[in-house]
Amino acid sequence: MADLEKLKEDLKRARDEMRLQLHLASKEAEDEWTELTGEWDKFLSRSQFDRSTEEVGEAARQLGLRMKDAYDRMKKAVD
Repeated sequence: MADLEKLKEDLKRARDEMRLQLHLASKEAEDEWTELTGEWDKFLSRSQFDRSTEEVGEAARQLGLRMKDAYDRMKKAVD
């Protein structure tokens, strides 16, 4: 019976730790999503300018690549 009680306590502790980790991961994903929303707005704003300079195009491209990486990280986090 003592073994069963120990198993029960170990499982409860593991469950509680997992719940906390999921909550923290969820908060981290939410924070990243908020940041990405701002980046998306910047991307749309920059991409709407009809400028032919390489500097603006490169900045928009770099921003787009950073957003793609962030979306990929978020997708892996929730899978």
